[in-house]
Amino acid sequence: MSIISLENIGIQFGKNTVLSGISFTVEKGEYIGLIGPNGAGKSTLLKIILGSIVPSAGVVKMKKNISFGYVPQDYFLTTPFSISVEEVILMASSTVFFWKTQYEKKRTVEVLKMVGLEEKFLKKNFQDLSGGQKQRVIIARSLFHNPDVLLFDEPLSGVDFATKLQIYELLADLNTQYSTTIIFVSHEIESVVSKCHRILCLNTTMQEGCHPMEFVQGQRIITPIHHHHSLTQKL
Repeated sequence: MSIISLENIGIQFGKNTVLSGISFTVEKGEYIGLIGPNGAGKSTLLKIILGSIVPSAGVVKMKKNISFGYVPQDYFLTTPFSISVEEVILMASSTVFFWKTQYEKKRTVEVLKMVGLEEKFLKKNFQDLSGGQKQRVIIARSLFHNPDVLLFDEPLSGVDFATKLQIYELLADLNTQYSTTIIFVSHEIESVVSKCHRILCLNTTMQEGCHPMEFVQGQRIITPIHHHHSLTQKL
């Protein structure tokens, strides 16, 4: 059953056409990889799905009352003061930290355990954690409201290879155990192809790994998403 449907989505910033004619659907429980070179419009497309950017053309249809968790590219928090892991997770709540409810206290522990961290991490200073631990905390925050869909916008660009593998396993487990729908944006095909059910390739120009034709990686179909980009139109 489709929970998200994009039909002929297009967007322009000034005279620059970023996306044009984008159409695809997302099924409940799918783990989708969205790949493409830098500047292809991947982040913009994700924000259109989130509703934070309104497309210039096309229609976005959603299942009623669908909820999202979002992990952006720049997730590392830099503050002039100490901030605990618990406080970072509770940023997902509308409640003031000092007035948190019993449910919120319980939920912070639950989501932390879902990402493989023990309860003792709640009181740790977020800035003292390793890159992989910080990433897990940010994922835990995105899970706080039990979202239907998790959106990841190239969140592993500053993480070492071993940590990347751990995070990929974590996301695969979340998808399998909780049937969480995941859309993972990356410009590295190898980072998503082994875990995703389906790969969508967003093209701007003819580049390796994003050739505008359907091809097979193992047994997984990689489906191109075509749009007309200003660079393409000049060729």
